[in-house]
Amino acid sequence: MRWFLLAAVAALIWLLRAVPGPGWVDPSASVLLALGMIMIGGELVGDLAQRWRLPRVTGYLLLGMVLGPSVAGLVTRADLHGLVLFEELALGLIALTAGGELRVEALKNGWRSLVAITAGHAVGIFLASSALFWLILGPLPFLGALGPAERLAAVALLGTLTVAKSPATTIAIITETRSRGPLVDTVLGVTVVKDLLILLLFTWVSGMAAGWIGGGGVDLGVLGALGGEMVLSLVAGTLLGLALGVYLAHLGFHPEITVLAVVLVSMELAHTWRLEHLLMTMAAGFVARNVFPAAATGFLHALERSSPPIYVVFFALVGAGLDLGVFRTAWAGVAVLVVVRLALTWGLTAAPAALAGAPVAVRRWAWMGFVAQAG
Repeated sequence: MRWFLLAAVAALIWLLRAVPGPGWVDPSASVLLALGMIMIGGELVGDLAQRWRLPRVTGYLLLGMVLGPSVAGLVTRADLHGLVLFEELALGLIALTAGGELRVEALKNGWRSLVAITAGHAVGIFLASSALFWLILGPLPFLGALGPAERLAAVALLGTLTVAKSPATTIAIITETRSRGPLVDTVLGVTVVKDLLILLLFTWVSGMAAGWIGGGGVDLGVLGALGGEMVLSLVAGTLLGLALGVYLAHLGFHPEITVLAVVLVSMELAHTWRLEHLLMTMAAGFVARNVFPAAATGFLHALERSSPPIYVVFFALVGAGLDLGVFRTAWAGVAVLVVVRLALTWGLTAAPAALAGAPVAVRRWAWMGFVAQAG
């Protein structure tokens, strides 16, 4: 029955696009049909992915790629723009979950591993990948002909991208598998801390790159403004987390609606005051979980119940937003980036973890938690 519904919605969208008429004037109709197709298709391909022993997230991403502008075109660029609200809502819930999964006790117990692996990634992967890209861009100019300054800027930005790890896939897999333990605590802690560092690193590197290419200096005011935004975002997130914790601990009515309301408030603050939406929701989740432990169970269950449809929409939109045509011209660079990132992530996770005396599971398997990237 669900396959029939998916086929019916897809056929309707195709027909309305193929035959212009007055019924297809309102763009919101296209957005709603695209959303419905993603929701129905996401459940189906998620079940198929599980049957093939793959994460459901993989199915959502593939669904988005197939439905998106690069393949079937049933979800257009205009639809993607119209669904930005859902993407921001999904990111907020994912970040709220990331903060809520972080326990102070677990961070205290595994702080050596967390610091060692984070340093290995933020410093080691950045420097090593930048050096490798500098050497590779000579014989393999997949970015075109670059002068010395442009080449330096390119390798610095590629090095930063090699370090980056979105928490979205990590949280989705943890939620789906209901995993717990030192390995999960370490991967999640490093991912969240790296997310904070990448904000600073990318801004600093992009500012340096602009200075190198343009011949001017680095605007330190940009770094100062970013630092102020981060501090204000953390303060606002702390206040949201306190409000959420007090409500859940003393009232606790409709927790699913409550966590959605917190994310919507964060979105509004981000747009109005130019704060960081992800930082606010991460901080809110962390505070609500650790300051109000009595409310933690209900809080996490509410997030878990709210997550499945959010993950479907978010990762399908990520897949649909990929311009697959780019791979025809940049496949060499993509292949190099993937291989370099994979090798460095493995080496600079296992070695720091061993030096920090991490458990065997962390030393052997933690690197896999830092490979996936979506969102």
